[in-house]
Amino acid sequence: MDVNQAKTLVASLFNGEERYPCTIKFWDGTELSFGGSEPAFKLKFKTPESFETLLTDMSLGFGEAYTRGDIEIEGDISRLLEWAYKTDLQSRLSVGQKARLCWINFKKKATIKQTRKDVQAHYDRGNDFYKLWLDKGMVYSCAYFEDQDDTLEKAQLQKIGHTLRKMRLKKGQRMLDIGCGWGTLLIEAVRNYGVKAVGLTLSERQFELGNRRIKDAGLSDMAEIRLEDYRELPEREDRTYDRVVSIGMFEHVGKENIPVFFKKVGRLLRPKGILLLHTIGRLRPEAMDPWISKYIFPGTYVPALGEIFDTAEKCGFDFADLEDLRQHYDRTLGEWARRFEASASKIRDMMGDEFVRMWRLYLYGTQMSFRHNPLHVFQLLYSLGRRNDWPLVRI
Repeated sequence: MDVNQAKTLVASLFNGEERYPCTIKFWDGTELSFGGSEPAFKLKFKTPESFETLLTDMSLGFGEAYTRGDIEIEGDISRLLEWAYKTDLQSRLSVGQKARLCWINFKKKATIKQTRKDVQAHYDRGNDFYKLWLDKGMVYSCAYFEDQDDTLEKAQLQKIGHTLRKMRLKKGQRMLDIGCGWGTLLIEAVRNYGVKAVGLTLSERQFELGNRRIKDAGLSDMAEIRLEDYRELPEREDRTYDRVVSIGMFEHVGKENIPVFFKKVGRLLRPKGILLLHTIGRLRPEAMDPWISKYIFPGTYVPALGEIFDTAEKCGFDFADLEDLRQHYDRTLGEWARRFEASASKIRDMMGDEFVRMWRLYLYGTQMSFRHNPLHVFQLLYSLGRRNDWPLVRI
């Protein structure tokens, strides 16, 4: 594609877009400006290939080209991503332009190769990386903001408190945390409610640091973290847990394993036991974003609410409560992005410039997807069999 064709396409997309003043710079050094005021961002295509790559797949193509540095963004990246999520791009193109894009797609997809295989190595990120931008408790899930002035640290502790109160924990009960991260919820549950808690993780670094934190807190006789998959729990643990909680793990179960999860939890819980499930979700089934699936969360599936409801009911669970924390996650992601940017130079030294670009796009892009796309964060409460003695007020 020559630069004039590219300019025509860009003009179709950006003309009349007063809400998002911007400048687009092309590989020959020329620029187009839109919006009539100070640009919120400048989008720079360094090669013709970077422009065509974007058009072949808005998500994967843009993500890969930005990570490599073939596309650069100056100014507010969140404004660019907000524009992309809110704009029906296809409706702005003529029939001829759409046909041209179909040809580019056919040509590219017939010859596309696996690129940047070494990017996957960056997923062994380590505790030092997360400590730079998560809260002090290293809680890697949606926080709960009760006030506009809440810090991330306070909001994460509020989320844990909010979650534990919903489960109505009592001293001496046994609680299982599937996907426990670095163990903050386990520690708070034992400290505040006197339960005996087991956490499961598949991360060796979470396993090591989480158990060290439990030991340092003097709680090793009441809590432990195991390096174990929930499906591997032995039969001798069936009917031994009063409460099961899972926060931010269910997205990694996979569509085909949704029934497996509920059947296993149903065996682990005692009759009338409580499951609190905290997960990103949708109102209806939809395919995963290809760039996120390839580079950030391989193998994940964001479940639809109906898929959760139908499967849970078939496995003997009785629905008790549902809360949507979407706006809380929007703010959480904004806090993570701000902290990430504050430590970007350190992260660049640890991981390299491509990783910084990739992670920046993930944080800002995910924030905008929760703000403008039909994504939610659901907290669902179930009992194993109907309970008519459950309190009438949530917390």
